[in-house]
Amino acid sequence: MIGKRVRGKFKMLTVATITVVLLSSACNDAEDGLGEQEIGAVVVTQWNDSTELFLEYPHVVAGEQTGNWAIHLTDMDDFQPIRSGTLTVNFVRDQVRAETFQVDAPTRDGIFILDPVVMQPGVYRVEMELTSPQANSRHTLAQVRVYSSVEEAPTSTAAEDGGIAFLKEQQWVIPFAVYPLDEHDVQRTVVDPAEIVPPDGALVEVSALVDGIAPAEKNRDAPSVGERVREGQILVTLTPTAQGGGFAQSRGEVERLQREVERSERLLAAGAIAGKRLEESRHNLEIAQAELDAIGGVTGGVYQLSLRSPISGVVARRSFLPGARVEAGEPLFTIVDPANAWLRVQMSAATASKVANASGATFTTEDSDVVFHTSRLLSVGTVLNPQTRTVPVVFEVAEAGGLFAFGQLAQATVAIGGTVGGMAVPNEAILDDNGTPVAYVQTGGETFARRILTLGERDGIRTQVLAGLSLGELVVTVGAYQVRLASLSGGDFAGGHAH
Repeated sequence: MIGKRVRGKFKMLTVATITVVLLSSACNDAEDGLGEQEIGAVVVTQWNDSTELFLEYPHVVAGEQTGNWAIHLTDMDDFQPIRSGTLTVNFVRDQVRAETFQVDAPTRDGIFILDPVVMQPGVYRVEMELTSPQANSRHTLAQVRVYSSVEEAPTSTAAEDGGIAFLKEQQWVIPFAVYPLDEHDVQRTVVDPAEIVPPDGALVEVSALVDGIAPAEKNRDAPSVGERVREGQILVTLTPTAQGGGFAQSRGEVERLQREVERSERLLAAGAIAGKRLEESRHNLEIAQAELDAIGGVTGGVYQLSLRSPISGVVARRSFLPGARVEAGEPLFTIVDPANAWLRVQMSAATASKVANASGATFTTEDSDVVFHTSRLLSVGTVLNPQTRTVPVVFEVAEAGGLFAFGQLAQATVAIGGTVGGMAVPNEAILDDNGTPVAYVQTGGETFARRILTLGERDGIRTQVLAGLSLGELVVTVGAYQVRLASLSGGDFAGGHAH
């Protein structure tokens, strides 16, 4: 799956910004009305091959409990929160571990809460080591300043960069994934309208061969639309009317010739006729029987005609009522075999001539964004449709399995040979925003940005990006629609941020 991050694809990325979130250094004093110095907070986002770190912490003051560090950790294999494990946090100065803190388990899924007290001021390197059944990981904050007093710590600070707010808790409860934009080869393709059509012999009509009546008592259990039938199964039984005398005459002729053959056999045995006469009688019977078989008739019993299904499949249409009159040639059933399907693409003659080297095509149907694949090219038309000025190019659909309705419209992407290189994004990352192709990139742990794209070639996996994104950016491949909803709702898609 392209939306899933592959180990080894990521370089270390760090985003550190200062927010205007102000935390009281002593909540009890604030409640007592003491106006103590307020301390600003730092937000850090950092990715490595194993985990994403999203950290919110107040500036540290030596010897003081300045507030909780909310350490969010996400497993980069499945983008789910780290649900168990131990987090060890070391404050290192001059290559010596000055302070070590350990959190034995997340306070909530994905969130480790730490309230460190560092005794000496200075600049520290903070090392965070996670040991978990989900992932073992290490993150390092190169410079964390510990201030000597509350008065020295920053208060009024710059706001973090604006963007679309989509909280970690929101990301964790939906299918979500990002992918680092990279360079890939993309096949040259064309996009053309298409239609799902039945393979030759997969759709048949069963029509009345004679005028007649469909007796109610004989057709009470006739198969209905959607019902599966087998080859040779009786679909409808007809009683031919006088206007259908062709059937009655054919059946009567067969029975007469059967009696003639039996009589000739007795006469030949008695030596009353030559053998040639018996041969002629049998020949005439064979011809009459073939005529009766052609309309599905049988001899013996009442004069009724049973129409059988020529293939195994599903009843797509039934157009008679038990007890009703039918006319010769009137369609009574349509049977389809949905196990296989063809994709017929309408292409210009010039483009179609380049399809011979294509291994297949991908397509989406009119009511779905799911991408389906064809298994092989079947034919390329050579006669132009005078109205559309196109030729049909037909592909076999891989594992149709009854997923499609014959006649369903589709949009096909057909490879025409050759590739182009450059930045390429997984197709599922691209959204259609009122006709404008857009993607969403993750700029921080809980911030995203909308990008308008200029696109190039597109195949069944990726689309070339000519403008709008930069290499290495984390493009949302799963969950982009929910990020879009968050942007429309002002970033409050699923509730506030609570720890």
